[in-house]
Amino acid sequence: MMSESASPLSKVTGTLLTFGIALDKITLCLLENISGHYRLAGWDAVPREAGVPPSHQCVTLCQRLGEQMGRALWDEPTNGPLLTSADPIAQPALEHVAIAMSPRPRMRIWLVGLSEGGSVAAARRALASAPLQVVGITTLTAIPTSAQVAGQLIETHPEALVFVGGYDTPETDAQQWVLHLGRIVGQALERLSPGQRPAVFYAGNRWCAEAIGTSWRGISGPLQLTTVANVLPTPGIVQPAALGVALSDYYWRLCQQMPGISQLQQWVTTPGRIVNLEAAFAQMVQVWMEYHRLPMLHGLYCTAQWWLHVWADQAEQGVQLRFVRPGTRPAELAAWPPLQVVSGEWPMELWPPPPVAWWDRRGLGPSITSIGQVAPPALIQVLKYDLLEPRRRR
Repeated sequence: MMSESASPLSKVTGTLLTFGIALDKITLCLLENISGHYRLAGWDAVPREAGVPPSHQCVTLCQRLGEQMGRALWDEPTNGPLLTSADPIAQPALEHVAIAMSPRPRMRIWLVGLSEGGSVAAARRALASAPLQVVGITTLTAIPTSAQVAGQLIETHPEALVFVGGYDTPETDAQQWVLHLGRIVGQALERLSPGQRPAVFYAGNRWCAEAIGTSWRGISGPLQLTTVANVLPTPGIVQPAALGVALSDYYWRLCQQMPGISQLQQWVTTPGRIVNLEAAFAQMVQVWMEYHRLPMLHGLYCTAQWWLHVWADQAEQGVQLRFVRPGTRPAELAAWPPLQVVSGEWPMELWPPPPVAWWDRRGLGPSITSIGQVAPPALIQVLKYDLLEPRRRR
């Protein structure tokens, strides 16, 4: 069982600060060691402002919470959180700063496959495990031309194109339609200027990957191409994990390229790093499952843009992630365990709480979980005493 007492891996005893940067708001939480247990001493939040780098708003929020708490949290000379102090009694410094963020909208995806079933359906399973939005589909059944596909890409401006199709069979007859569709897509990409081209992810017949990749790389101008394992290598065998991870990684790279993010990276204290809010929530579900010695745990992270379901499983030693539209309960979740942990507004009508459940009603859990990188006991204590209130059915 994960202990909430002092851990040999964590000598942290000082004040901790966590930022949570979402698409619609920024939150800041101050954690204090009070009589040997970490508690949520204060927190504040502001709506995101369009066109303003999140780092600028974080500065304002840090200064404002410091004023509310009657202590300095911001260091003007270093232009960062107060991590050193000439007078630690009158002006105590922060020991660690952690940041979790998902500051961009869902990544826009154009999906290409032989038909709506098969590989396209398998690809949709991969897309459901990442913060993505399918804005269009091209299939051979529609008899597309390269001009049509190019026009659709220009109109919808996806950030990534996912190409799937064909089982992993080396026979020439099995490859011809995949190669044909690959030529159409390559010609469509050729028609686009480099700035209009989406990043391309190939997850189809592995025996076609080299020929198609060579053809696409031959078009004029730069093209970002990533090849991953086939999402449907044989009939009935779906393997969406590699594609899902590759797309999530690309989404994260786009987040890190946003204005102001490099400044935020300088604030994070070692050995921590900036993490995304969805990964932090998945970690929170795992931590809570281990703390209570549960065999599995189903959690839901509710935002205005998407809902994220997480299924943590001790036996599998991992998690499953499903992004769904807010206000929905997809049929595939019928096989999941009862929903026992919610961060954000609990959707009572869709998901009535079971006899034992916990509710992070303020939605602070994902951002605070980022501090678990440097202070695991502090995370457990704040989850237990301040965030995850028991919700028992009457």
